[in-house]
Amino acid sequence: MKQVHFTKVLSRAGWVFESLTWPLRSHLCRRALRRSSPPDLSIGVTTYKDRFDDCLRPLISKLSILFPGTQITVIANGHYLAEEQNEFLGKFDTFCAGFSNVEHEGYSDPRGLSFLWNRIIQRSSSDNILILNDDIMIRAGFRRFVEESGILDVPVATINASWSHFRISRAVVEKVGLFDEGFTEIGGEDDDYLARMALEGLQAQNITTGTLASRSKRRMKAPRLNSYGKDMTKEAGGYSTLNTEYLLSKWETSDEYFEGAVEVAGRKRRYWKLRR
Repeated sequence: MKQVHFTKVLSRAGWVFESLTWPLRSHLCRRALRRSSPPDLSIGVTTYKDRFDDCLRPLISKLSILFPGTQITVIANGHYLAEEQNEFLGKFDTFCAGFSNVEHEGYSDPRGLSFLWNRIIQRSSSDNILILNDDIMIRAGFRRFVEESGILDVPVATINASWSHFRISRAVVEKVGLFDEGFTEIGGEDDDYLARMALEGLQAQNITTGTLASRSKRRMKAPRLNSYGKDMTKEAGGYSTLNTEYLLSKWETSDEYFEGAVEVAGRKRRYWKLRR
């Protein structure tokens, strides 16, 4: 227990050091990376209004320095609070326009995460697509991780065992298809895609790194309701009752093998079969 606590304290201290020293090191990174060839990669980031200042601004500012010649696409989800959303979209447009390699689009009405991911894929100029949530922190070494870890050499890979940050190839999209936009909110779209991949004989890999970490949800100013005006603590699966019901209506699942099912590694239910 003491070892676990010490490791967490050490990790937290490392991120504090990264934050404090980044303003100075960013100038060195900017000069060094400006002369390097960009990786064959497009980066996409999904965001929404409640994370603009705390999450999106620092992330995009850092990504633009670490990947100066790389296409970065930012998609802002809509929100049920229309007036606040319009105000946010104005700030969002102005902020993104300040970066030469950042493309962006925003929505007034809330869309599903599948839709947002699909828009990133559709807009990407590279066959290698890295999709990130906005609520993450990255170290200066994240660029080296992307280039040297092998993540660009596998069809699909999550980072640190989370679909909050993953790489997908266009070849996989052409074989499996885009994410199912029948998932109209958030949750279940990754389970569905893994099952569809399994039907095609494909499996996602996972690559770990200390150069990326999720922000502490306790420290972020979490709103009581999400973009759809719902309290996620009261939603099935902790995200969306609608998406959970849609997933269950689409797939039959079991812990034990049954006729016609495929094995989906890493999911709570091991075997999956389309109902239709």
